[in-house]
Amino acid sequence: MAAVDYNLLRPLRVLLEERNVTRAAERLHVSQSAMSIALSRLRRHYDDPLLLRQGNRYSLTPLAERLLAALPHAIAEAEHVFSLQSAFDPVTSSRQFVIAGVDYTIARIAPALTRIVEREAPNVRFEFPAVDAAFVNGLPDSLRTIDGVFFAHGYLTDHPHLDLITEAWVCLLDGASGLSDSPTADELLTRPWVHNLTPREGMGPARQQLQFRGIDISVAAVTPHFFVMPSLIVGTDRVALVPEGFGRLAVQLEPRLQVVDPPLDLDPVRDAFWWHSDRGVDAEHMWLRGVVDRAGAAIRAAHSGHT
Repeated sequence: MAAVDYNLLRPLRVLLEERNVTRAAERLHVSQSAMSIALSRLRRHYDDPLLLRQGNRYSLTPLAERLLAALPHAIAEAEHVFSLQSAFDPVTSSRQFVIAGVDYTIARIAPALTRIVEREAPNVRFEFPAVDAAFVNGLPDSLRTIDGVFFAHGYLTDHPHLDLITEAWVCLLDGASGLSDSPTADELLTRPWVHNLTPREGMGPARQQLQFRGIDISVAAVTPHFFVMPSLIVGTDRVALVPEGFGRLAVQLEPRLQVVDPPLDLDPVRDAFWWHSDRGVDAEHMWLRGVVDRAGAAIRAAHSGHT
């Protein structure tokens, strides 16, 4: 087998994503001729054209489609291998950690986390991408591509994690939709519902809570963003199960909304920080988990004092 140039991994990914040599060169800040040379080398290596011209655009060959699906994981693993160190000094490190999550959970945890890091590791950076259906459907393998995820129990099981925040469920609805402050189960369950971030099984933790009790509901809309849910509820007869903290925040942002206690015995929302077991003994990850744990403790203490 010919020698492999791992420096071609990133150009390969960008070429397949852009499907255009010029745009790929601009994205990587290299000359068009350099990108053309990289494409020629990749074509020779794979004995495949990778990009096929169709009129004024290019399409991917079947092999290129497979490569594009595999590259994010391969690049993340390569970066992880070269970032490993026997020791980690947060004071001097310029490491960037990537932690995914739903918007509300990131909004709750990221400020406390970054305040600690700002004091103790001023050059360490964070990226907080939003979790989407593709990430959820790829679990647990998609955990390999990032440093961790803020997720409620119900999406992952049997994986290492730190429990962070526990909240009760509440029902969020329009205050003018005709329900009292203490609606019955039948009044709520016969309405259309809004859910957050449906996983591969078609049910997130909120809907699982209802399914476990043999309750089937009509779902009107699903969104990966908690902060979009109020707009899908206000002015309608829809209902959503949301964490209590988000429900109270939603009412502050949109006073037409109302929070009521669900007339059902539901287990609380338990948010946690999850990571892939491959990261278990990495020095930088051990430091990161310690900081996340302290951020969770700070949030719980503030919540307890507020209560």
